[in-house]
Parts: sequence; C-alpha cells; structure tokens
Amino acid sequence: MKSLKIICLSLSIGLAACQSAQNSNHQQDSLEHLESGQEKIVDSRFLVVPGRSVGEISLREDMTEVGEKLGRPDAGDAAMGKAWGIWYSNDSSNGQKDELAIYSSYRDTSMVIKDVKQIRITSSKFRTQDGFTTGLSEADTKLKFPAMERVSSYLNQNKDTVMVYDARQDGIGFEFLKGKSISLTVHPMNQSVNGTYLTLHPEWKPIE
Repeated sequence: MKSLKIICLSLSIGLAACQSAQNSNHQQDSLEHLESGQEKIVDSRFLVVPGRSVGEISLREDMTEVGEKLGRPDAGDAAMGKAWGIWYSNDSSNGQKDELAIYSSYRDTSMVIKDVKQIRITSSKFRTQDGFTTGLSEADTKLKFPAMERVSSYLNQNKDTVMVYDARQDGIGFEFLKGKSISLTVHPMNQSVNGTYLTLHPEWKPIE
C-alpha cells in the first residue's frame, strides 16, 4: 500500500511538472508572437502614425525617394519651392477617387533637397494601430484625440461647409463634412496643420 501511494505521488508530481512546462512554453510562444509583431491589426502599408508617417511615406522623407515609391503625381500645385502632389486611387467603396496628397518644401536654406512636410489621405484603408480611420464622427474623433481644436471652416465647390480640426500636439489634423471625417493629415507634432491648407484647395472659400 505504501509503495502504491509513492507511485501515485510520483505520477502527480510528474503531471504537474509537465503542465507547468507546457504553460511556460505557451506563455513564451505568446510573448514571442506578440514581440514579433504578428498581432498587429494594420498592414504596415496602410498604417497611420500621427506625427510621423502614413503607410510607406514618412515626414521629412526626401521627395526623390517618394517619387521612386509612388511615381509621378496625378495632380498638384507648386510655387516658391513649395508643392502639393496628389495621387488618386479608384478602389474606394463609394466609387469616388481616394487621394494621397503630400506637401513638400525645401529641407533647409541650401535649397537642394525637398522633403515631406504633410501627408493627407482620404481612404479608410489607412488607419492607426488601434483602428482609427476616416469616416468617424467629430465626437468619436474627440474621444481619440481630446486635444483637437477647430482651426478653420471653408465652403467647398458644392457650397458645403468643411470644418478643419487639428490635434496639434499629436501631429494629426482632420477635415469634417456633414459631421463625418473625410480626411486625415499627418504633420509634425506641435506644428499647425493649417499653415499650408489653402494651397491644396484654392477653390475653397474661408468662412469668417
């Protein structure tokens, strides 16, 4: 009887050790899985990082490199060493052309290299790591970026009111039309989104 108890005790200890090892291995696998980035919910090609980047394009990136990635812009405007370049996409869900617009200017007084100063997108494919994207209400956007403030309002070509908000310290701005965001603009932190705004939409009329 004593021998049987010893055998049972040994088996119990062995099973517990195996379960502990399995749990440890599972935790380690989960940790490695998370650290490897496999749990990311956003494809890096469409990831928005306020104050830093949109997809494969980063603030302060040389425009020569941007051209190699995107090709020639479909539209744009340029003057006095500053420019907006606009690339269109036809794969939006509502049948309209989505836009990727990049504002650039000379990096420094040497006036040799032009780099990215702002990146604006309209497609809901682009989103932050936690899923924030275009098409959300002002209230939802305010919850995500509580520091955002309205910086200007415009009448567009259809006489609709477009309101521009900026979470300046976060490095991201928004345009709202009929209560929904229609674009996100990534810019350097603690700089205003509105400094170059009319260059992109000269046909929009400011509301006093």
